Amino acid sequence: MSKKILIAAANHWSSPYQVGSHHYARVFAKNGWKVLFVSDPISPFHFLSRNNLELRDRYGIYKGNYKTECENIITYVPMALITPNEKPVFKTGFVAKNWHKMTVPDVTKFAIKNGFGEVDILWFDSLTQHFWLDGIKHKKSILRISDRMDAFKKVNKNLKIFENDLLHRADLIIYSATSLKSYVDDFKEKAFHVPNGVEVENFINSGRTIPDDLENIPKPRALYIGAIDEWFDQELLLNVAGILKEVSFILIGNPKVNVSILKSQPNIYFMGRRNYADIPKYLYNCDAGIIPFNKNHPVVNSVNPIKLYEYMVCGLPVVAARWKELELINSPAYLADSPKEFAENIMKAIENKERQNLIEFAISNTWEERFKKIIDLCNNQEIKKA
Repeated sequence: MSKKILIAAANHWSSPYQVGSHHYARVFAKNGWKVLFVSDPISPFHFLSRNNLELRDRYGIYKGNYKTECENIITYVPMALITPNEKPVFKTGFVAKNWHKMTVPDVTKFAIKNGFGEVDILWFDSLTQHFWLDGIKHKKSILRISDRMDAFKKVNKNLKIFENDLLHRADLIIYSATSLKSYVDDFKEKAFHVPNGVEVENFINSGRTIPDDLENIPKPRALYIGAIDEWFDQELLLNVAGILKEVSFILIGNPKVNVSILKSQPNIYFMGRRNYADIPKYLYNCDAGIIPFNKNHPVVNSVNPIKLYEYMVCGLPVVAARWKELELINSPAYLADSPKEFAENIMKAIENKERQNLIEFAISNTWEERFKKIIDLCNNQEIKKA
């Protein structure tokens, strides 16, 4: 009989931002597990304020119009009358604790109906879905921490309460960055460092034809793929693009901050969001992968960047701002402390034709290896209890 895992995730399945919860869902499924992947909810109020592609995707998943690429994975987005956020009324503790009771259909009954009323592992990447801990039977609960909650400016105070509850009650805690160790130090007997990784097959076996929208952009090309938010160092990139006027800087992702200052730079190109399956084509047709994060932003201190592994598995040299976690990874990435050094490193990366060491580093850090470690941790904990 197949084992089962319910993954409570923040991002929906078809999100262009494929994070740890997505990759773990796939690797569990590949190892014969049945997976229910539940992302954070939407409500009718969402449609009053915006009608973007992401919302349409989430609604399509709610309606059952989306199938995952793996038959072992069921994905779902709950629809609730009200959902937790920072707006008046919606940010109350009552909403945070009870939104799941106002879902149509009832999200707990949905899980039970689909055979997930009892699971081997209950996995939390989302604190909003804390209710599962008391909602379904489970043999093991895992809380995965990839960020410090106190590093984000706009965090509902209720999430901190739920995080604290899960820290105490979860059977296992896994954290993705070494710098997060102190964050979970009070729970060190059950907290373990499991870094991020790479889904090798998605990149090695992908098509490599140059995308139409990239073909007319001059080479050399430096590429960034991911969130463009408050921790993205616009000033750094602006300075670097000014130094390297002969380099085209490609940004894939929807900005969540004002980026007008970058749009004024002629060699910076905003491409918007792209499907995860199409990302390798962009990587294979660029000359360097960049991570221009603000190393002084508190979020960055706890980042173990998935994109670093994904760039490298395609043989793409990486240039990044220097922060502690990247030093600890000890990867072949070029790390920079200033715009001048960042620019110099981009030129080194472009000129570097020795790419095999990048690929070898990436494939030594796969999600499959991370999965094996987590299963070992679960098994060892059961032995200790026995």
